[in-house]
Amino acid sequence: MSGGKIYKFIDTLQKRLQQWNFQNSKKGIIFGYTSALQNNCCYCMGCTENLNDIPFGNNLIGAYFLESFDEDSIVVFCNELSKNKTSGKLLVYNYNENIEKISLFDIKSKKLIDYTIEIVDHQVALEPLIQIKLDVNFKLNISFEDSTPTTNISSIIEQLNSWIFRLDMSSFKINGKEENLNGICIEDLYNQIEQFEELQDLQIPTNMKKKMIEKSQRQLRSRKSILQFKLDNNIEKSDSPEKFEENQKYDFIFNLKMFYLLQLQNNLQQLYKIFINSLTKMLTLMQKYFDDNPEKKCPLQIPQVVNFYEPNIYTHIITILYHDLDSIEIYKDQRKSLHLKYLVPMSRPTFKLANAIGRDFSGKKLMNVHVGLQSSIKNGQCYIVKGKYSYHHYNQDHMDDSGWGCAYRSLQTIISWFQIQGYIDIETVPTHKEIQQALIDVGDKPPNFLGSSKWIGSQEVCYVLSHLYDIQSKIIFINSATELLDKARDLIKHFSTNGTPIMIGGGVLAHTIIGVDFNEATGDVKYLVLDPHYIGDENLNNIHKKGGCAWKPVTFWDKNSFYNLCLPQVSEDF
Repeated sequence: MSGGKIYKFIDTLQKRLQQWNFQNSKKGIIFGYTSALQNNCCYCMGCTENLNDIPFGNNLIGAYFLESFDEDSIVVFCNELSKNKTSGKLLVYNYNENIEKISLFDIKSKKLIDYTIEIVDHQVALEPLIQIKLDVNFKLNISFEDSTPTTNISSIIEQLNSWIFRLDMSSFKINGKEENLNGICIEDLYNQIEQFEELQDLQIPTNMKKKMIEKSQRQLRSRKSILQFKLDNNIEKSDSPEKFEENQKYDFIFNLKMFYLLQLQNNLQQLYKIFINSLTKMLTLMQKYFDDNPEKKCPLQIPQVVNFYEPNIYTHIITILYHDLDSIEIYKDQRKSLHLKYLVPMSRPTFKLANAIGRDFSGKKLMNVHVGLQSSIKNGQCYIVKGKYSYHHYNQDHMDDSGWGCAYRSLQTIISWFQIQGYIDIETVPTHKEIQQALIDVGDKPPNFLGSSKWIGSQEVCYVLSHLYDIQSKIIFINSATELLDKARDLIKHFSTNGTPIMIGGGVLAHTIIGVDFNEATGDVKYLVLDPHYIGDENLNNIHKKGGCAWKPVTFWDKNSFYNLCLPQVSEDF
């Protein structure tokens, strides 16, 4: 009936379609990829409103309809989508009033056929994929004579097919003329990497060095490390002017970064085409921006190519050209359009610049140090902090706060979460003195509190979050640590909705809870604890060995002490 094809729908896509408050997005397209290892298997990865918005490396798979559509309307829409094809099928996903209906549209007969999809965990669909980065520098000429911007972008687009791309840490290159690239797949690129910093200065026999290189290549492959390409003879990036003035000409190096999720089995000819097509699209959009805005007055900013990827929400990379970022309203409108275009819930600031791939707020601090830890609760289900945070602990930043600074460090970790997720626009988390000053400003502490080594607790953490960032928190009071057994469901609900780190304080100790592992049948529970009392270097193995981050039973806390938990709340706003 389906030509032997199996359509695998990822769980996060099904959830988005079923929970979407569709507004204008009542129908659209489903995109994904056909498995190179299983020709009869198609993974449905995402959805969008228009064909032109399919992420690079994905193809049209089908269509979605989110209210009652009669069969004729569905056929008309699918027929329009497939007008350039004479045969094949499109998956049709129809969801209305809690009823899910699946069918296939046969392009040749133009008829709908009943069908059943298979729902799979999104990690299953991501397993055959690898992330690739393209980092390109090129000369951009821009003139603002008579306030009308003119550029050399069109001539750059004409030259794209002659560009050659070199694999980073390798001499391997790809271009559009190499016919033999069809026989080489992306996975083979790991064997081309030969420049490893740890091996450069070693004076060892050639055969031994070769074995060490091969071992390093296997390690990169097993970790599915990002493969990076640069334009051959890539010129050094120069600082572009922050603002462009009227009646001036500029010649500078423009940096453009693109990210892709592609199958390891894709051949390099396909990869090259994806590079060229994506660069063409982004540069064309940039040229269109200048052409459509001749009245733009100086000074103005150059548009930015920005990449987003949040696999727990949407399992594909979204690349966008942001412009006029100095305008709050234009920035907001562009972000809103992405939420609507890809049916991403507008309850979180998913497409703020802070969430772009490559943005780093951690400095020298480690991020998400819990990754890789396994809980020991039998048949338990884990509920973990959503997003990223940086790990703050004793004696960082040349600050000796051993014995009194644990709550300050827990607060810094919480604030880093809000910063990294884009809820607050700050460059750095507050220092101990800035935290103390905030408590003085709200009237909670006297002036001599500034510069002291006095401990703070959960209530003070709530005051600072509210005063500095207008972040509201929920407080849970418990008379004994044993009551944490009864609070597992409250914390599960918190991580399932808000997803922020939780500060727990009692006695003279403070910790950060970033996860719950709970067995519904037995009531067994463990909490994932980020310990600010850790003293040591920023080494993940040491942090895990010394308990800087670990799963803890309720007995980890003193049963004879009372505790307060500060649960920071997120605002429902994109």
